Amino acid sequence: MLAKKYKLTTLEIKDLFDKKERSFFSFKNTRNNLFDIKYFSNSEIKENKYAVILSGKTFKIAIERNKIKRQIYSLLENFEAKKGSFVLIYPKKEITNTLFQDLEKELYNDLNNNLK
Repeated sequence: MLAKKYKLTTLEIKDLFDKKERSFFSFKNTRNNLFDIKYFSNSEIKENKYAVILSGKTFKIAIERNKIKRQIYSLLENFEAKKGSFVLIYPKKEITNTLFQDLEKELYNDLNNNLK
């Protein structure tokens, strides 16, 4: 499981979407068929911090939401990036039907293209 110091808190997430605080970050958004990812970069950030945000409307069953979060956080635990940023990951419904290896390939590919 990903260490707590690498996870974004709810207060940090709220600050990212606050107009005053957001001006300190450069913002990038990417999409693919499994998830949308938002990157907030700043030169002062030393380490990457991640958050996986799942909607109760999209994923009705809590077991499903928890499984997806655990899978993504376990993949992020092994990922190393040079550039520091805050990363918000929004999985789509199609992620429930994908294999773990495909999820790993898609996530690492997207993160490597945008964080290194």
